[in-house]
Amino acid sequence: MYPSNTSTSGSPFRFEAESIALLISSLQSRGYTVVGPTVRNGALFHDEIMSVQDLPSGKCDEQKPGSYRLVDRGDKAMFGYAVGPQSFKKFLYPPFLTLFRFTKNNGDFQIVPRNQSAPAATKYAFLGIRPCELSALFI
Repeated sequence: MYPSNTSTSGSPFRFEAESIALLISSLQSRGYTVVGPTVRNGALFHDEIMSVQDLPSGKCDEQKPGSYRLVDRGDKAMFGYAVGPQSFKKFLYPPFLTLFRFTKNNGDFQIVPRNQSAPAATKYAFLGIRPCELSALFI
């Protein structure tokens, strides 16, 4: 996977869709859930990405006071939008916590210790995360 434009001046790299598709499939094969921008209900949301077709190719968001809408950019840029209405925190800090689980056995209830009932942690790879979004995760 090589960027089509390289620069040592701090300018962003541009990756072609085929390279992004390779990155997504490579991360998935390593057990990562790939999360990135997707279009849903007329807005950009962070959600699981299954393939490069899930990315918002050629879309950007137009934001004004009291207004948000998606518009066509006129190109095929996949990350040409401002920060969306949602953060990545929902993936790292889910809005629920399992305090305990229990099982029923012959009419009796048995509490399962928390460390035995916890599901395996999901490994996430965030695609297209902005520096400000990354900073917000540490707050």
